[in-house]
Amino acid sequence: MREVDPEVLARWRLTAGPALGHRESGTWAATRDGTSMVVKYLDDATFPDWPYTLRVADALRAQGWPTPEPVEEPIVVPHGAWALFHRLPGRSVRQGGADPPADQRARGRLLAELHASATATGITAQRRGFTGPAEVVADPALDHRLRVYERTHPAEGAALRKCRESTAAWFADHPVDTLPHSVIHGDFAPWNLLFDATDGRLTGLVDFEGTHFTLQVADFALSWRGYQDEVLRGYDEVRPLSDLEWHAIRPAFHAWLFIGVAQTPAVPGPPPDLAWQVAHLSKHSALLDRKTGLGR
Repeated sequence: MREVDPEVLARWRLTAGPALGHRESGTWAATRDGTSMVVKYLDDATFPDWPYTLRVADALRAQGWPTPEPVEEPIVVPHGAWALFHRLPGRSVRQGGADPPADQRARGRLLAELHASATATGITAQRRGFTGPAEVVADPALDHRLRVYERTHPAEGAALRKCRESTAAWFADHPVDTLPHSVIHGDFAPWNLLFDATDGRLTGLVDFEGTHFTLQVADFALSWRGYQDEVLRGYDEVRPLSDLEWHAIRPAFHAWLFIGVAQTPAVPGPPPDLAWQVAHLSKHSALLDRKTGLGR
């Protein structure tokens, strides 16, 4: 894992602390004059069009959401940028282990409120490098990449290719332009939500790596994760989902699994690890089955 560039530390007068994540792009605790901060490397591969992520976080902060606030202008370097933020208080309610149904439902309600604020930001521009779910699964490069993957992983590759085909067919038969769209967070999961330990108030919404403009139900990809139905119930309590939205959840979720897969190199070298995608194909939602008629 990379370390904080010494020139960045010197320029911002920082004392580097421990790493806060395990991704290649890197996030670290830091201090300056006794004040807690967070320094982050926004590499172009993980954060294409990284200024977009800052714009979305800033717009939501203006709507009252506790998003990371930059302390300095980013330092642009080849292949990315360094960013410095005030460290938000609070901690995740789940550092590991179970995600109780009550927490899932509360997260769903909170996500519905976030989407109302996201709509109010007025941001409708698409982030460079991202598309809607229908475009993801309709990409011929994805079909080619999965066929190549299938040569070395026959069963897994066939399952992924069948999922891509059925998802592309669903979107072709069900135009979703009229469904609610906005910028989404992209990973509205427990580990990206910080709360005050005393009163339970939300104190931080972090990690805008996956933010872009799309169907609002696409935000269920990592908040609901294919099986945590209380998230859907909580959301529906605040903003009732239409019948078409209920039917769009699973195709949008499946399309999310393929984001970036078409861009993975086919050769040379070993095939990419698509075990995460394969595992999520088996996630089961009894609530979604019932809402879409598959459980009858």
